[in-house]
Amino acid sequence: MYYGWILLSTIGFIYMATVGAVFYGLSVMMPEMIDDLGWTRAQATTGFAILAMVIGLAGPLVTSLMKRISPRLTIIAGGFVTAIGACILYRYHTLPIYYGAAVILGCGMTMQAVLPGTQLVTQWFNQRRSMALGIFMAAGGLGGVVGAPTFTWLIHLLGDWRPVWLFVGLVALFSSLLSWLFVRNHPEDIGLAIDGITASVAEQDQPAVGDKVGVYKTTRQWTVKEAFREPTYWIVLFAGSVAVTGHMMIGSQLILHVKDMGMTAIIAASALGIQGVFTTSGRFISGMLGDFTIEPRTLFFIGMALELIGMVLLINAHSPFVLYTSVIFFGLGFGLGLVGSTTMLANYYGPANTPALLSYRILLSTVFGGFGVVLAGYSGDVFGGYKEAFYIFSGFLLLATLLVLLIKIPKTEIVGSLTASE
Repeated sequence: MYYGWILLSTIGFIYMATVGAVFYGLSVMMPEMIDDLGWTRAQATTGFAILAMVIGLAGPLVTSLMKRISPRLTIIAGGFVTAIGACILYRYHTLPIYYGAAVILGCGMTMQAVLPGTQLVTQWFNQRRSMALGIFMAAGGLGGVVGAPTFTWLIHLLGDWRPVWLFVGLVALFSSLLSWLFVRNHPEDIGLAIDGITASVAEQDQPAVGDKVGVYKTTRQWTVKEAFREPTYWIVLFAGSVAVTGHMMIGSQLILHVKDMGMTAIIAASALGIQGVFTTSGRFISGMLGDFTIEPRTLFFIGMALELIGMVLLINAHSPFVLYTSVIFFGLGFGLGLVGSTTMLANYYGPANTPALLSYRILLSTVFGGFGVVLAGYSGDVFGGYKEAFYIFSGFLLLATLLVLLIKIPKTEIVGSLTASE
């Protein structure tokens, strides 16, 4: 068996564990921290926003770090960073320390999650790149499926949220151990070729670029500067950022919103878990279809449209049925769009600079998302609920969905004698 599948299983588990422990762990513990420490929703969600913004701001730095020390060592170091932040939150409980620990957690999560994983996928897979990305990102979606109920159960079992942060630290360190044992940076490191096959066989099996029966994949590596001169990349940046903003708002506010609508904490936690299940399903489906069947840009549009429907339904979800329906649409749409847009970056601009291009999308999306989370928390304090914030966001989501329809395969003229006419 090609070792790339073992590596994919490892980095997928690390992604799931990291997202489940840090992102969803904080989502579940935050209401408990509000009740216990007397914080307002705006104060507590500011910490979540800081975490999210740091994930974006640290993206270009982590990309640079990976080039210096390799993705494998970046993942290992990230586990120790996350463990430090988790131990701080276990011991100290003032707002300034909470915000500082959120910075540390954001750095650690970025070092262990999507950026090094995406880099490794593009270095180990070519023909099945979309499938591999779909499996990898589906694992990240499982973080919500596993993380939300696990941390809810741990809080009730222990009767306190504080020791649960120690569990977060242990999860991060275990992920570092897995990286040390099983992650390798390139197939060549263990005497293999990409995809585990020879170049001649790959050429026979790979659909030709521009072939009507295949999915478009560029034949050259674009530079980051060239991509920034293309309108397609800017649409992917904006629309992808809006989609992630919605995911962050739901991840941080769903439990509070459901309680405001008169439903129990168990229903709220289960809704968050259901969203995670369908986010995972959407990521996996997008990966399966995005290699040779459906253009990733089509999957991106379908995902954005479904996310919009889910958000509109969620605004007035007064019953469990409507609530669960809304998170199904929202989760499925986010999963489809996330993998579709990420695959587009590799297919349109080449895998070499995909992590760099992705890091800028993460940067913009987490800045947008950070403001969205804070404004939503402020709306919850002022209006006693989230309807106003969700209505405004739905307008941005509609605009982003329409912009995705304008995406075209990028073409550019390279300075000098080389021309890309793909």
